[in-house]
This record gives sequence, C-alpha cells and structure tokens, in this order.
Amino acid sequence: MVRTTRKRISKGFLYFFLNGKIHKVLRKSRAKDELVAWCYPDKKRVMYSFAQVKKNMEKAYSIVEAGKILNRHKVSIERYILAGKIREPQRVYPISNPESSWNKFMLSESDILDLHQFIAEEGHSGDLPSRTELIGLLKQNLILYTKSSDGNFVPVWKAE
Repeated sequence: MVRTTRKRISKGFLYFFLNGKIHKVLRKSRAKDELVAWCYPDKKRVMYSFAQVKKNMEKAYSIVEAGKILNRHKVSIERYILAGKIREPQRVYPISNPESSWNKFMLSESDILDLHQFIAEEGHSGDLPSRTELIGLLKQNLILYTKSSDGNFVPVWKAE
C-alpha cells in the first residue's frame, strides 16, 4: 500500500465573472441546469442557468494565480494596484459578514491582459510571456514548445 497524500484536482470553479461582476458559486446542479451564486457588487443571491454560465463566464484569478501566470510576485501586482497604475480589480469578502475589513482582489481575464500590457509598456518584460502565450494560458490551451537551432524554446500552436 502506498501511504502518500494526493492532491485533489478541482474539477469545478468557485469564483467567476459574469456581466462584469464577480460571483461565488454557492450551489450548482448540472442535472437541473441551475447555478446559485452570490453576486458581490449587488450583495445578493442570484440564480442562473448552469449551461449559460459555463458558456459566458470569465474565470476569476487571485493575485497569486495571476502572478504565477505572469511570472511576477504577488507583492509587485499589489503595488501596481495600490499605486493606481492599473485599474483596481473587484474584491471578494466573507458573505456572512460583508462589512468586515477582510477582502481579497480577484482578477478577470481582461484584468490580467491589461496588467500584461502595463508590464510590457513599463519595460519590465524580462520573463513575461508573450500576449499569445498568455491568452493560451488563460484559455487553458495546450502550448507546445520546439527547440530552435540556437537552443531557445519557441512556442508552437495548433491551427484552429
């Protein structure tokens, strides 16, 4: 018997953007085609069709996840936000206590693309992925790399 702990792979999503607003999944049922979510800007529960949400949603990323995608530390991203260099992303808070001081930033795919453009324009683009690589990472496409004659790895995409 193997006695190792295994990481559970999450098959679903917890936070998502729909119509420009951040939501948290409270309950979902694929069989009933319903999804109950908390809409943070409106501070209320909403019910959607599960199929429509899967079709039209944007995935929500924490600052740590965005930092891993962009090869930046979370403190750098927070510094850009607090200095006003990029648009402030939406925040999530505990649903049971909306007035608490605890909250966390969640970035949409469009926020990450804006952040990527800001970093590239500032000139801090040493290990920054290209825009096409970033879009591939956000859409969770498979990115293949091939080694060029000079020893560098060049991304290669499958034709659509």
